Amino acid sequence: MLRRKFLKLTGLGTGALVTIPTFGFATTSYEEAVTGILKKEIGYLDLDKKGIEKFIQDFSKDHDEKYRLKVRAMYLFGIEPEHSYTVNDIVRTYLLSTDFFLNQMNERKTVHYIGLYNPYVRPCTQPFSNLYYPAVTS
Repeated sequence: MLRRKFLKLTGLGTGALVTIPTFGFATTSYEEAVTGILKKEIGYLDLDKKGIEKFIQDFSKDHDEKYRLKVRAMYLFGIEPEHSYTVNDIVRTYLLSTDFFLNQMNERKTVHYIGLYNPYVRPCTQPFSNLYYPAVTS
């Protein structure tokens, strides 16, 4: 009897482990995943919601369904940017596509989406130059 009970419980546990992530994967959209990644990584900034939606529309035009599935999986499993180029790419592209660096990286201002960053159309504005940092007095 103990063996049958063990096998039943193991089967139910395995079924639950397979079903729960599949249910989460099926109910999470690509847009929710990208929004969740951005809020998790740079949620301390005041992000413009309409800007995030527009960024997702523009950003997804260049990526296929395989990439979208990958992003959804990384969001559901909570992959950090240090461990994934994809997550890092989403956050980096979003920040370069906004006015964050134009506002001298002021974290108190609302971050507005300008347009999808393209280095050939709009080169980097040298966000790490000394012109963007306030004068430091010793």
